[in-house]
Amino acid sequence: MTITSYGTGAYRAAKPNEFVSTRAQFDDLQRQLDTKQRSTSYGDLGIDRRVSLDLNSKMAQIDSWLSGIELTGVNLKLQTASVENFTKLTNETRNDTRSNSYVPSASGRSSPQVLAEEKFKQTLDLLNIAVNGRYLFSGKTSDTQPTLGYNEIINGDGAGRDGLRQMIDERRQADLGSGLGRLTTGGAGTTATIAEENPPQPYGFKIVGITGSSAALATTFNPGPPADAAANVAAQPAVGDTVRIQLKLPDGTQEEVVLTARAAGTTGSNSDSFEIGVDANATAVNLRASIAAGLGKQANTALSAASSQVAAQEFFAGSPNNPPKRVPGPPFATATLPPSNTGPAATKTVIWYRGDDGADSARNTATVQVDQGQTVGTGARANEEAFRVGLAQFAIMAVENFPAADTNSQARYEAMAARVGEKLGFGGTTQKPAELITEFGSAQSALTSAKERHQSTKGYLNTTLAGVENVTTEEVATQILSLQTQLQASYQVTSMLSKLSLTNYL
Repeated sequence: MTITSYGTGAYRAAKPNEFVSTRAQFDDLQRQLDTKQRSTSYGDLGIDRRVSLDLNSKMAQIDSWLSGIELTGVNLKLQTASVENFTKLTNETRNDTRSNSYVPSASGRSSPQVLAEEKFKQTLDLLNIAVNGRYLFSGKTSDTQPTLGYNEIINGDGAGRDGLRQMIDERRQADLGSGLGRLTTGGAGTTATIAEENPPQPYGFKIVGITGSSAALATTFNPGPPADAAANVAAQPAVGDTVRIQLKLPDGTQEEVVLTARAAGTTGSNSDSFEIGVDANATAVNLRASIAAGLGKQANTALSAASSQVAAQEFFAGSPNNPPKRVPGPPFATATLPPSNTGPAATKTVIWYRGDDGADSARNTATVQVDQGQTVGTGARANEEAFRVGLAQFAIMAVENFPAADTNSQARYEAMAARVGEKLGFGGTTQKPAELITEFGSAQSALTSAKERHQSTKGYLNTTLAGVENVTTEEVATQILSLQTQLQASYQVTSMLSKLSLTNYL
């Protein structure tokens, strides 16, 4: 028979790790109580580790989407604010171009023109806005400032590349020609004639019709090209009879030269009336002089304003891959070839827009993924049509000059103002600033909806994950209390055994 010893050493030999493991368990429960975490590693979660890994992966993906949404939301708000301010500027300028707003000045520039220059500069600042080193209106080239500065755009870069002012001057020379809008006048006897230049060229006036108000002023029209028209004084006209000449201008608008017969011996302007002579031949001589005067006035007013519009539109249509078209020359007043952006012209004009000018949608130049299968476009380009139109009108008003001594200044100013006001109405199929605001707003709504959806999902996942990884204070406290009881009992038994001897045992 073998008697097993019950000394302290014998007890430790029988259960060497009892106290160590129990103490470790107690320490772990205290950690759980402090951190509320069930485990410090996925391995200790047992079978629940796969659930924890999956939920954490989903949470990380959602956090990534939410981060992108947050950053893009800031960009969208700034883009929207820029367009809203641009809209305000265009509306103010449109109001400034109301009728009878011309006031002669020593500088040749009216108050609305000075204000338009400032609005031009403000618009450039709005389009050059950047956040965290990213330009918001530069398309895909977000590290490139989208536009040049005011002085370079208007006056050129001083290194051989011209600005808008020079382009307007060249186009105006080409459209005015010798002063009659590239038309010639003539006739003999009782006839007055008007004709386009031959061979046909794309500048100046185009004749689209002529009418007389009575049989005394018989008219004929040949549409060509080149077109020509004639008025024959078949008999002495009555006072108030008219000859109307319809003209098409380079910007697509139409003007009418109306010449009214006035009584002999009366005074009037040759640009809008002609004196009835002693006979049909004398009346025809006066009519020919009035036609030339009327065309000359229209050339120096309406045609001049239309020429500025064409030049500005061509200039702001320019981009790094598509330089502005220039009138071949010099000389420009006799140019016959159409404007071109090839050859020397390709490198002699400043390119106001320096950003991306791809053929894809501007919104698609910057996208953010907001969900597994949802991507929202938030990009923008400073050369979108609405911006080009607004900048062109601001620039025209800024560069034009109307000397007080020029008798045509008021009429030319009003022709310019009418066109600027019409363009800033963004009518027809022209892209409107409101469309940009709507598109940005739609993108913002998509971001907001995705954010709310992700936050809701994240809350649910957090709750589920907490059930896997977290512990409750009550649960841990109960386990600690139970473990304390076990440890206390073990310590008491150990104490008793440590005092036990063979004598006491027997």
